[in-house]
Amino acid sequence: MPANFLNLPGELRNKIYGYVLLREDPIDPCWSGDRELELNVLRTNKTVYKEAKSLLFGQNHFDFIECNFQMIARFLDRIGHDSANHIQHIRIDFPVHRYLDDEDGMKDDSRRTLEKLQSSCANLRTLTTSPRSKGGLEPRLGENGGPQIVAEAFAEIDALFRAISSLQEIIVEVYKDGISDFSRKEMESHGWVIRVVEEEWDERSWGDFEDDDNFYSDDYDVDDYDIDNDSDFWRRAAD
Repeated sequence: MPANFLNLPGELRNKIYGYVLLREDPIDPCWSGDRELELNVLRTNKTVYKEAKSLLFGQNHFDFIECNFQMIARFLDRIGHDSANHIQHIRIDFPVHRYLDDEDGMKDDSRRTLEKLQSSCANLRTLTTSPRSKGGLEPRLGENGGPQIVAEAFAEIDALFRAISSLQEIIVEVYKDGISDFSRKEMESHGWVIRVVEEEWDERSWGDFEDDDNFYSDDYDVDDYDIDNDSDFWRRAAD
């Protein structure tokens, strides 16, 4: 008798989906559509599409480190509302915080990224953030900076984290000597999970750019990346 895939138990179908659609390592959708993923399975029929898509976006971890707001927003828009709502695990840069005595304490790019996640990923469960450089986790301090400024900066960041109501865990990756005891206690007071990671930067780390306003510009145009080159790949997983 010919075998019918949909007659297989759901548990077995999920195992098969897992072989072709799940990655042990996080997926970096901004810089490269992960060609190891066999997205053609989504074109089988509507039932397979619905089952497989929920697993693809719901169980994989998506890594947006080094992606600016425009990249993240275009990816979420590309895959569509329903697919974005399946995403549960995301990793982003730790929000870049400028002087709190500026008109806008937090960089617009960081703020818009968190607001985009709030509006697009209704079932996001874990948000992992990572610093750009060994010393880049703590907010920049104004001339009158001190513990109070740090506390206010983290409180502002936490308010945007908590606006994502579905979040169950906020993980902050830190280097062993990358933050002060005061900052660590402040982060833990907000319920953030501190995860110590190994330093991976070479001699020309992100820290070399942290004072470059053009590098952090909200209008930064990434010529090296064209999401449309990946559009066919991710369109197969879109709504």
